[in-house]
Amino acid sequence: MSQSAPLEVSDTPLAVRVRDLSKSYGEVKAVRGISLEIPRGCVAALLGPNGAGKTTTLEIIEGLRRADSGQVEVLGTSPERARRRVGVQLQESALYEDLTCNETLRLFGRLYGYEADAAALLELVEMGEVGDRRATNLSGGQKRRLQIALTLCNDPELVVLDEPTTGLDPIARRQTWAMIRALHDQGRTVVLTTHYIEEADQLAEMVWIIDQGQVVAQGSPSELVAELGAAANVSVAAGEAAGLDQVAGVVRGEWRDGRWELQTREVGGVLREIADRVGEEALRDVSVRPPTLEDVFLRRTGRRLGEEGA
Repeated sequence: MSQSAPLEVSDTPLAVRVRDLSKSYGEVKAVRGISLEIPRGCVAALLGPNGAGKTTTLEIIEGLRRADSGQVEVLGTSPERARRRVGVQLQESALYEDLTCNETLRLFGRLYGYEADAAALLELVEMGEVGDRRATNLSGGQKRRLQIALTLCNDPELVVLDEPTTGLDPIARRQTWAMIRALHDQGRTVVLTTHYIEEADQLAEMVWIIDQGQVVAQGSPSELVAELGAAANVSVAAGEAAGLDQVAGVVRGEWRDGRWELQTREVGGVLREIADRVGEEALRDVSVRPPTLEDVFLRRTGRRLGEEGA
């Protein structure tokens, strides 16, 4: 399948515009008609399981792969022409183990035609004290932070991060979140992929949920949650035969592992009817929480993120 003609260069307020993007590897359709419009200056997240098509979509946006069909515009031009204005952190990338952090940043900057301020970049990622340390002597978390610093050595307008916190411990993950917020505060556009619900919820102003190569939901986290039409999730231990998904006021119900997971707008009324149906004893093992992007994913895909096939 041949690639469609590129979009005309424009002075668009969008950082990225993708229309009907498709990409296959042999018989495997990795991307199936994805469309995105990412405004400049925002943090956008592509959320989905491994194998959903997130990385392939990013690689096409970065100009590292060619689409089979569809149109892609990055910073008002083609991905190839925009490369010097884009900073990229790949899902897997290698460092020159014998170079120090300072040397690595200066080398990568010069590849873009820039003289990178290595000290300032290392301060941004909280590594100012290890500028003279060789990459081989860095911890896993430090290597990941150095890779984020490398995305900035050409002073990019658009920063693309492919699963930037995969494999990090909770403390390092939150440190990385702080760095991403700092990039946003500098006025840069940040596009990241993740399969962590909390990461998308904490960082992103716009979220695209991708599953099996297609966009199944898009919007701000609050908009996506509001579309569920539920004010709360109620989890209660009860038998499947109780049929609690039929309780008045329940928007959606699912029985799994001995519990009913219910979405509702009317918590008080639902709890009263549950007590009438299965007895007040059941209310001793009940929890109520606000809906999340996890619930949006479940609604749109029919399974939870991380389940087999997700």
